[in-house]
Amino acid sequence: MRRRILRATLVAAVCAVLLFAVPLAVATLRLYQQDELRELQQLADRVAVSVPAHVSASGDPVELPPVESDTAVAVYDAGGHRVTGSGPATGDGPVRTAVRGAGSSHRIGDRLVVAVPVGSGEQVRAAVRVSAPAAQPLHRAALTWAGMLGLAAVAVGVAVLLSVRSSRRLARPLEALAATAVRLETGDLEARAAPSGLPEADEIATALNRAAERIDHLLRRERAFSADASHQLRTALTRVRLELESAPSDPDPYDAIRAALESLNHMEATLADLLALARDVPERAPLDIGALLAATESRWHGELAAGGRPLRIVADDGLPEAVGSARAARQVLDVLLANAAVHGQGAVTIRARDAAGVLAVDVEDEGPGLPDDRDLFDRRRPLPGTPNGHGIGLALARSLVEAEGGRLFVSRRAPRPRFTWLVASDPAPDG
Repeated sequence: MRRRILRATLVAAVCAVLLFAVPLAVATLRLYQQDELRELQQLADRVAVSVPAHVSASGDPVELPPVESDTAVAVYDAGGHRVTGSGPATGDGPVRTAVRGAGSSHRIGDRLVVAVPVGSGEQVRAAVRVSAPAAQPLHRAALTWAGMLGLAAVAVGVAVLLSVRSSRRLARPLEALAATAVRLETGDLEARAAPSGLPEADEIATALNRAAERIDHLLRRERAFSADASHQLRTALTRVRLELESAPSDPDPYDAIRAALESLNHMEATLADLLALARDVPERAPLDIGALLAATESRWHGELAAGGRPLRIVADDGLPEAVGSARAARQVLDVLLANAAVHGQGAVTIRARDAAGVLAVDVEDEGPGLPDDRDLFDRRRPLPGTPNGHGIGLALARSLVEAEGGRLFVSRRAPRPRFTWLVASDPAPDG
C-alpha cells in the first residue's frame, strides 16, 4: 500500500513539474532570442547615429564601436555596397529592406541579422547591419534549463520525502484496520481498531468496532441459547418423563398422556420463545400485565398445588403502563417461579404494583432466605448434587430483563426471599 501511494505521488509530482517546466523552457528560449535581437537593434541604432552625412568608401571613415568577437557590424551605402565593417560585400535581404527605409531582423543560416536605415523616408543615405550567432540565446537558455532541472530535481525530491511521510501516515491506519479485520476473520471477536488521528480511517475504525461488538453480542447470545434452553427445558422434560412412567399404573393412562402432551406443548413454546429472543431485537410493544399474570397462574397453579404450595396473584389498581416482549416476560416469570418452586417453601406470591411510576413485579415465597455469599445472577454451572441449583436460570432472567430495558434484583434475601422486576416503560414524549 505504501509503495502504491508513493508511486502515485511520484507520478503526480513528475507530471506537475513537466507541465510547468516545458512551457516555461520554451518561453525562456523565446525571451532570450528577443533579448538578443533587442541588443542587436540597440547596437545598430548607436552605429547609425555616428554615420556621417555622406557615406562612401572614399569619404570620411566611419568609426565602429568595439563589439564582441562573434558580433559583426557593417555600414552600407544607399546602393547596398559595404563601406566598412564585417559583412557580405553586397547587402543581403535585411540591408536591402533597410535601404528602402524599414528596419528588419532575420535569421540567416546560423546567425541573427538586424539592419536599420540611416536617415528616413526618401532620404535614406546608408544602412547598418549587425549580426550575431543564433546559438547564443540557446546557450543562455541551456544554462537556465540546467538550473530549472536542478530545481525540478529538488522539487521532486521534496515531493518524494513528503509522499513517504504521507504514505506512512495514510498507510499505517489502513494497515492497522486490515490487521484488525484479519483478526476478526479468524474469530478473535475481542479485536478492536484503535484511533489513529486520521478522520476517515477513524470513521472506518468506529464502524468496524461497532460491527465487531454487534457480532460478538449476537454470537454470545447464540452460544448462550443452548445452555439457556437446556436449563428451561430440564424441568419440563423431567415432568414429561414422570408422567409417562406413571401412565401404566394410572387408572386412566390417558390423563397422564394428556398431561405429558401439555408439558411438551409448553416445552415447544419455551423453545420457540428462547430462539426468538436470542435472535430478535428487543420489542417495544405495550405489555398486558393482566394477561401475563393470568397465563402464568394457569401454567404454574397445578404444579405448585400438587406440592401443597398455593400460588397467589395480587395486582394493585392503577398500574403504570409498561412495554416489552411478552415472550421475555413469560420466560422471566417462569424462571422466578421455578426458582421458588425448587428452592423456596410455602406459598408463592406474585404481586404487581406501582413503584414510583414504574411497574414492579415481586415474586416471593415463605422460605428461610437466600445465601449471602453468592451472586445469584452470576452465570455458572450448578453445584454438585444440585442439578437444578442456582446457575443459568437467574442469569438468563436478568439478561432478558436488561435487554428489554428493565431491572431484576433481590429486594429481600431473608426471611421470605423476594425478587423484584422493574418493567421498562415508554419514555414520555418531548414537548
